[in-house]
Amino acid sequence: MGNYLLCYDIADPKRLLRVHRLVVKHALFVQLSVYYFQGDETGLESLLCELNDKIDARYDDVRAYAVQPLSEALQVGCSWLPDGIGLFE
Repeated sequence: MGNYLLCYDIADPKRLLRVHRLVVKHALFVQLSVYYFQGDETGLESLLCELNDKIDARYDDVRAYAVQPLSEALQVGCSWLPDGIGLFE
């Protein structure tokens, strides 16, 4: 089981919405265009293949970075989550 940050920069608003709708089915929203995916490499590759069908590779960029579990993450600044709810618990 791996931990990944999935990040994207999508140039077209319609494609951005399609990408967002797909990603939130598989990963946890962390901040704008950044999601936390927990799963094996096969699951990640499957998601990236689905995303490849939704983007225009000439203009859009999707990346996945292997990371430590969210419980190991550090944060500064305000959180978008309501009080009492945290990603790192």
